Amino acid sequence: MRDLDETDLEILELLTEDARRPYSEIADHVGLTPPAVSDRISRLEEQGVIQGFTIDVDREKLRGETAALVELEPTPAAVDDVYRAAADLEGVEGIYEGMDGRILVQATLAGNDVRSWLETELDLADLEGYDVTLLSRSDRVVGVSADGFALECVVCGKEVTGDGVTATVGGKVKTFCCTSCEDRYVSRYESHQDALE
Repeated sequence: MRDLDETDLEILELLTEDARRPYSEIADHVGLTPPAVSDRISRLEEQGVIQGFTIDVDREKLRGETAALVELEPTPAAVDDVYRAAADLEGVEGIYEGMDGRILVQATLAGNDVRSWLETELDLADLEGYDVTLLSRSDRVVGVSADGFALECVVCGKEVTGDGVTATVGGKVKTFCCTSCEDRYVSRYESHQDALE
């Protein structure tokens, strides 16, 4: 496995600006051929650095909906249930869990009855409270810089260097610092799978 170099970071930056950018255009920017760019992007996908290409839709412009940030305060025992249920709410664009268990939901709402909207997926008894902030403006800022950018081993947390290993385990790409960590992870994964069967 190769370390990410400046060209990889430049490709990532170009893709974050426009994920539909043609490989030929990226190649012109970074001084490579389109097939070389395609190979690098494929490698970044295999390493799990690129996890997909998405579309960013401004739902407010589509249907005149209201953008809101909703802060949910779940009871301590219900944090996981509230997080899963909130992700299924209509119009959710982003969901985040704080270290204190609070959950922030960015969404666009068709109406102004937030309580009814929450009740479509959530049991309000699982909440100690919630707060709603209507947004007058929001932007998604995505950028890539070399500062602090490194792959970490999923077993020991060490920075993955040129001797690292990438493997697909359970249908997901995982990155390891060495074959020893890969073996430990695969062994644990297989034992958990055996226990489930």
